[in-house]
Amino acid sequence: MFDLWNISLALNALLVGIIIVLSGIAFARKNKITGLQEQKLRDKELELAFQKKALFEHGLVSVTDTDGEILEVNSKFLGAFGYSRDELIGTSIHELYPDEEKHISDAIRAQTKTGRMWSGETQLLRADGSRAMTQNTVVPLMDDDKKHVKNLSLRIDISRQKIKENQKLVTAAFDKMTDAVVLYDPKNFKIFYMNAFALAEQGWDANEIEGKTLWDTRYVSDRDAMVETCQNTATQGKWTARMENAISGEIYEAHSYRVVVTSDAPRILTMFREVTRNVELERERNRLISIITHELRTPLTSIKGAMGLLDSCAMGPMPSEAKNLVGIALRNSDRMLDLIAQILEAEKAEHEARHEVLVPINMAEAVAAAIASNQGYGTELGITYRDPVGTEEVWINGSERMLEQILANLMSNAAKFSPEDSTVDVWAERKGRRVVLFVRDHGMGVPKDLQPQLFSRFVKTDQQVRSNVHGSGLGLSIVKSQVDRLGGTIDFDTAENVGTCFRISLPLLEVDPEAMKPGAVGNRIGA
Repeated sequence: MFDLWNISLALNALLVGIIIVLSGIAFARKNKITGLQEQKLRDKELELAFQKKALFEHGLVSVTDTDGEILEVNSKFLGAFGYSRDELIGTSIHELYPDEEKHISDAIRAQTKTGRMWSGETQLLRADGSRAMTQNTVVPLMDDDKKHVKNLSLRIDISRQKIKENQKLVTAAFDKMTDAVVLYDPKNFKIFYMNAFALAEQGWDANEIEGKTLWDTRYVSDRDAMVETCQNTATQGKWTARMENAISGEIYEAHSYRVVVTSDAPRILTMFREVTRNVELERERNRLISIITHELRTPLTSIKGAMGLLDSCAMGPMPSEAKNLVGIALRNSDRMLDLIAQILEAEKAEHEARHEVLVPINMAEAVAAAIASNQGYGTELGITYRDPVGTEEVWINGSERMLEQILANLMSNAAKFSPEDSTVDVWAERKGRRVVLFVRDHGMGVPKDLQPQLFSRFVKTDQQVRSNVHGSGLGLSIVKSQVDRLGGTIDFDTAENVGTCFRISLPLLEVDPEAMKPGAVGNRIGA
């Protein structure tokens, strides 16, 4: 019995020992697994921290909530866009998008709320108002419950890349042109770029323009004229002048434009087009105009005077049939003299348009002045001119004289083709970076067969007009040439027995309103 008891105790002790050893082994293995898990977790945290550091050091990073409110930005973001941290934190990322790209911001927010990443090109506004093109990747961040809580945006500024791509496109386009294109410094006339046509005309290759100036080309011999062109281009933004090479006799029309390249000083881009043959044709045309003036108008005036004497019976009574014939001759003389006068006026308008100096014009004042000055003509025909919207202050760079002629032509045409006791609406509106001038009547409309050539010379309608003055068909061609000179476009909508609306789109001139008040010095913000 004693031996069995001892054996039982020994087995129990051995069992307890085995359990203790196994428990120790299990505990040790558990500690080892836990240690490995903790090490793995630490490694993961280090990896995430490294990735975050890499993102924040090399990318433009912003963190927003689900509604787009900015929660965090890195220093790279601040440096790239020129904002301070206080300016951005708490504001909406939506406000940094240009107006025409705010729909992209809305699309990003909608897509990330579904848990899907968004990637693409976006523009953001810098603090100075300029734009930066970025490649943007937006990653939605989720909590443990898979609920969308934040967006992490990583941007890369690709503005310079885009500029280079655009420069290649522009250069390729210039090289297709058959006009000489030259980019140069207006201070020392050092050439930076010439297109393929200009290089071929000079007999140079692209490497030879280093150190060359505009004076080394065949396009300019009158330095004073070129200096004046650069001064006018610098102040007006663009300028057209005619250059004659005194040595070769070649004549060039120079279209110059002010070009601002990032932070560099402005440069000037000039397109030189040889117009020697055109000038010769223009001289021939002027000779013809002189013939019309002296060889036709003078004898017609004498004929009209003689017919007037006959019509007044100053030479004695005439039979009624002869008097009718004299009356027909008088009316035809008046019509021919009026046509000659309008041809001369059209030539004068085109000549003056080429040499007009442009100044800032307040379109609200221009519309009001046009309505006031043309109202007498409208009253004669039973027409009321009005501004239906109350034109607000918007500005263009233009000529008051040309604008008056443009409006007078369009408003008189509208009155002549409108029913009595109707209105002609005249107003202007800002449309983005343009100012659109409207002249709308409620008349008979433009016949379909005239619409394609409406702005050509001597195009007249057979429609009955309510005016004793018959047009020459030159008015709208004059309007078109003057609108072109102002850098604008003109078109129209028309419907039979509903009316016609002419639209003139002109470049907006942004100004400081206080600086444009009487007595103040004008201060343009930008054209």
